Parts: sequence; structure tokens; C-alpha cells
Amino acid sequence: MSQPTVAISVDCVCAMQGKCFAAEIIEVAEEFRVPLTWMLGVEEHDPMSNLRLYHNEYFHRIPAWHEIGMYVTFDTGAGHTVERGDLIRVGKDLLKQFSIKPTAFRAANGDLEPDDLRALEDIGIFVDATPGSSAARPLNAPKSPYHPSYDNVHQAGSSKLWVVPVANVGGARGYLDDGFDRLKPIIDAHLKESDVLCLGMCDCVDNATNLRHAVSYLKQGGAKFTTLTHLAASL
Repeated sequence: MSQPTVAISVDCVCAMQGKCFAAEIIEVAEEFRVPLTWMLGVEEHDPMSNLRLYHNEYFHRIPAWHEIGMYVTFDTGAGHTVERGDLIRVGKDLLKQFSIKPTAFRAANGDLEPDDLRALEDIGIFVDATPGSSAARPLNAPKSPYHPSYDNVHQAGSSKLWVVPVANVGGARGYLDDGFDRLKPIIDAHLKESDVLCLGMCDCVDNATNLRHAVSYLKQGGAKFTTLTHLAASL
């Protein structure tokens, strides 16, 4: 296995959770000089909540060498009124108000559908990191970055954007939220099949210690760290 390339992203959803550990995560990232991709959460019923919080409290703390992406929670209940493609475009426009042009994306709960791909391409998304972020991931799905099919996001195809799947082994996802002891075997198993590793975490979980352990462990193996967009641009 060659030197692994690692991208770590943060799902910024804390406005609805009551706790935010962004400052602690930033402190560890700066300690190890590891760039992160911050996925700012947008959802139908309160699309500005996370953006306002980050604008007021955290944007000025995030180093310029990190990346800001977009995280969308689609309403799948009977009360939804905004179409998926429209919500993607709303998210882009909201981030634009804060001078952010997102090129990285993740959908909440692994909820990425084939029709979303063209909407993401239309707003300039270059890389998606949804697949693998939930337990629902086909066992034979690609583990390395790929261009997805317009018919099946878990198969290679002709879409222009890249998918960088979150490490997922037997339904166990590569999220720091679950603790480093549970994450380590997922990392080890994934790196036997791909030298590109994508991990995630949520900002409403105290992940500082988990991030420190994961980065230390990966650096021992010679890993290099990058943002999702820079990773995809290098493929």
C-alpha cells in the first residue's frame, strides 16, 4: 500500500443540537496542521441556523487552509415542500451570502439520490462525500474515489463530479463520533483496499480526543492530509 491520502470532514449541524465543539476540533487541527472540510448544514425548515451560528462564532477561527462545503438534510416526511434540487440551490445561495462557494457536498444520513447529481453539478459541486456516511452502503460499492452513475450513485458512471466515499466496512462507517477504538479497525480494513481514506465527524460531538488519536495513528503510517476538493482535484 502506498502512502495514504486522508480527507477528514466535519458535519456542521450543531445549531439544532445545543452543543458545538468546533473550537476544540479547530485546536487539534491546528496542532497537527491538518486541513478539514467543514460541511455547513442546511435544512428545509431552518436553513440559516447553522450558517448564522458559524458566521457569528466560528468562521473567523477556521484557518484559511481549511475548506467550507455544504451539508444538506432533505426532508423525506409528508410535510416537505421544497424539492431536493431546489433545496440544493437554496443552500448554495445561502452560502454565497457569506462569500462561500462550496465545491464539496454531503447529504445527511447517506441520502443521496441519482437525480441530485445534476443539481450538484449545476451549482459547481466538484466532490461528494455522502456514500458510506451511513450504514446503508452496498458491500460491492467502490471504496476508492469514482465518478458515479446517473442511475446509481453507488456505481461508477459518467457523472462529472467525484464521489469520495466515507470508509465503510460491513456497515460500520468511518466516523470519529463512534470513538477511536471502533474507528481503528475500519481504517485498517479500508486501507487494505484503497490508499484514499475519507473520514467524517459531527461538530455536536466532543471529537477532539478522537481526532487527535486518529491523526496521530495515520501520521505514523505516513499519511498525507488534504481537503476533499484538493483530493479530488489531484485524481
